[in-house]
Amino acid sequence: MDAIVEEIRRAYATVGITLDAPAAYGTYYRLLCAGCGRMVGNVGDHLLPGMAAELVAEQFELYASGLLGCPCGHQSQTTRQLDTPRWQAARQRFDA
Repeated sequence: MDAIVEEIRRAYATVGITLDAPAAYGTYYRLLCAGCGRMVGNVGDHLLPGMAAELVAEQFELYASGLLGCPCGHQSQTTRQLDTPRWQAARQRFDA
């Protein structure tokens, strides 16, 4: 497996999202909720090294608040376990 694809897989796994098999000639991958399997988006494999982790880290608050990810709430719960104080701050910020 390509190194960048593995990096993307690891980055999204931190927030409870799995990478599906490639679609569209191995360039795009479906993002699936690790909790229920629902499709939550797509990602391309033309990212620069380190970019996937940075993108996911910058979206932490959106996953924590439930504004990004699956309606089942798996990403919100995963981010809560990852960093509870940051999760609480994001919930307060977006629930207000």
